[in-house]
Amino acid sequence: MKGTGTMKAGAFVTGTSTDVGKTIVTCALIHALHDQGHSVTAIKPIETGCNPDPIDAVALANACGRPELAHISDLYRAKLPLAPLAATMESEATPPSLEQLAHAVRQHTHSKDVLIVEGAGGLLVPVHEDTSIANLVMELELPLIIVAANKLGVLSDTLATVECAVRRGIQVLGVVLNETSSDTASHISHKTNLPILQQRLPIPVLPFPHVAETTPSALLEAAKKAKLSRLLTCLE
Repeated sequence: MKGTGTMKAGAFVTGTSTDVGKTIVTCALIHALHDQGHSVTAIKPIETGCNPDPIDAVALANACGRPELAHISDLYRAKLPLAPLAATMESEATPPSLEQLAHAVRQHTHSKDVLIVEGAGGLLVPVHEDTSIANLVMELELPLIIVAANKLGVLSDTLATVECAVRRGIQVLGVVLNETSSDTASHISHKTNLPILQQRLPIPVLPFPHVAETTPSALLEAAKKAKLSRLLTCLE
């Protein structure tokens, strides 16, 4: 499944799982793009756990200066904090088709903007009975940025996500290894995850610092420390 047109400059941000800090990293990416003089459209087409607001989508929309993007009517929002297919099985509305979601994203993207799209959970989160987030990435024809939490288990999760993307022909721009806690001594694997991933993967693996306050200045500082510009050069 693929889109019918060539998508403009941008990236799709996915996670190795849920709660790895995708939204924080995505907002930092938006502020880094603004700092480089780009205008940005940032959209989260699928969000569950909305009670009632889509908190992640609101954060992205506010970061790019277009708060209305969080409430586009053609996007998918569900109250239950489940994968879209699971939410549907629990009597939530069925998500729009991937073509409809992609069309909604394109319709609200300004012609000169860099498009940043954030996924829901990991790459293989089921959307419909026969589709996943990976299919939405392919429909939008965007390259991928993978966010992973620096903790025990991240090696297999990250390598599997990269392999999953590559097997589907999705370009992977890089991996952002996110410090989700200020306690860097919480597990011994914390010290070895980064060098192993950098050795195993032929793409940038960037360490992203823990962000205690998600202010624009703090997010921009974190983006600069992580050198996210190494990924942004691919968005020119």
